[in-house]
Amino acid sequence: MNSRLLELREQRGLLCARCETQRKAFAANHGATLGRVCSVADKARAGANWLKRHPAAVGIAALLLVVRKPIRLWRWGRRAYSAWRGWRALQKRLPL
Repeated sequence: MNSRLLELREQRGLLCARCETQRKAFAANHGATLGRVCSVADKARAGANWLKRHPAAVGIAALLLVVRKPIRLWRWGRRAYSAWRGWRALQKRLPL
């Protein structure tokens, strides 16, 4: 019984070492790609947070669009509304 326990501990140590080696190899091969993707996502989130903290900037931009190009504003408004509805539907389906 005691030798079996030692054998299992040795196997566990070997498996842990192998897992560590595989983690390092994965990070070396795929870490840069994942880092870039996460960087883009972080920038998008930071931009959304900035817009939440500065709603006046959004209002001023909308006002400028109304004054300058009302037809273009209408088109972009429809697109924004559709994107917002799609995002809300996606949020309801996926646990974020």
